[in-house]
Amino acid sequence: MKKITLFLTGLALVGLLVSSGCYFDNLQELHPELLLNSNCDTTATMSFQTHIKPILSNSCGANNSCHNSQSASGSVVLETYAGVASALNSGKLLSSINWDGNTSQMPKDSPSKLNNCSIAQIQKWVDAGAPNN
Repeated sequence: MKKITLFLTGLALVGLLVSSGCYFDNLQELHPELLLNSNCDTTATMSFQTHIKPILSNSCGANNSCHNSQSASGSVVLETYAGVASALNSGKLLSSINWDGNTSQMPKDSPSKLNNCSIAQIQKWVDAGAPNN
């Protein structure tokens, strides 16, 4: 009787250990940026107001207050077209978002750079002449 109880207790412990080590992670919950990349549209004409400004505002501009007119980190203001154009013309904008080592990485203190979709959209806008549209 003791052997059966000990065996069942051991079996229950093994089952508990095995089942507690297995779980299912939802990839989209762990990495929501994958959803952004899967819906990436780089076929449209990139607009400063519609595409570029929201990317910069959410990543480095007015909303996170790194590059707004009140506290312009590195003297770079990214909440206006003029400020973005200045950063672009100096080479800081693309260098920072591509993490090429020539300027500080943006977003600051982030473990990763902007998602590929955002970088592709900014690059397409730049390739089109960075219009103020």
